[in-house]
Amino acid sequence: MYYNMITLDLTKYGRQTVSFYLALERYLLNSPAWRDKDLFFIWDIFPAIVCGKHQLIESEVNMGHVRKIGVPIYRRHSGGGTIFADEGCFMFTFIKREGKRDDVFRNCLSAVVDAFAEIGLETELSGRNDLIFKGKKFSGNAYYRNENGSILHGTLLYKTDLEQLVRTITPDNEKLISKGIESVRQRVINVGDYMTLGREELMRHLENAIAGNREDFGQEEFERVKAIEPEYLTDEWMWGNNPPYTFKNKQRFAWGVIEIRVDVKNGKIKSMEFNGDFFTHQDLQQLYDLFVGVDFQLEAMRESLNQIRVEDYILGATAEDILSLL
Repeated sequence: MYYNMITLDLTKYGRQTVSFYLALERYLLNSPAWRDKDLFFIWDIFPAIVCGKHQLIESEVNMGHVRKIGVPIYRRHSGGGTIFADEGCFMFTFIKREGKRDDVFRNCLSAVVDAFAEIGLETELSGRNDLIFKGKKFSGNAYYRNENGSILHGTLLYKTDLEQLVRTITPDNEKLISKGIESVRQRVINVGDYMTLGREELMRHLENAIAGNREDFGQEEFERVKAIEPEYLTDEWMWGNNPPYTFKNKQRFAWGVIEIRVDVKNGKIKSMEFNGDFFTHQDLQQLYDLFVGVDFQLEAMRESLNQIRVEDYILGATAEDILSLL
């Protein structure tokens, strides 16, 4: 058992959609009944594509292929990149009430490493948010928090169809897809190919090894989560109202890829939006609001940024990074 974590017994509800688990995370993070408990649970999902909160879906997903195979697309409430999930993988969530971001990553993912060690697989944490086996990635993770605690969630490749993974998130070009499949096979690995445990057996093992304590999730609470779920299926949540723009730029930094779009009228900023695979500490609206009505000039924008610490909003970013985009 890892610390005093609790796992939820969700098996009686069967396989669910990604939107259900997003609603479940939100419910558990904010519900007074669960607010003092550290939690771990596994997502038993249908095939899906899941984009990060700040990503432009049309830029990340091969829409023609996705429509052809009929896999739904979802947007999660954490940053990071787009993932493809099928029956050959599963996802998991940690909810922690205390701890700084780096401590949450280290402690939670170390628990997964320890659980794999119990079944004879030597895995390790790479960087901040990846788990690797035999030098290849099998789990990528994302993070967000609010005043009630932190959520760390990730995907675990058991026996995922890697070719399908590449085809869903690569532009519709056979040469690029072929190169992408070769590249992915060099960088990622399915851990199910190296164990005797079946997928569901591995899911139960992780629950028992990481949490130990199991609590029932009652029908009444299940219905409350189902009532929240439609909010993650609306056009507004999925596609947003991408603002018009007169200026656009995109750069890659050590902390992620970011694209900035700015709408300018009569020399002043009307709106701004960031897109990319970066992680955030808090909602970016307050950061956007700093620029509304400001002259679209470097020094004026620098003065606005000096009112805040950019790294309090975007993990790893600095004011100079944002200014370099502008």
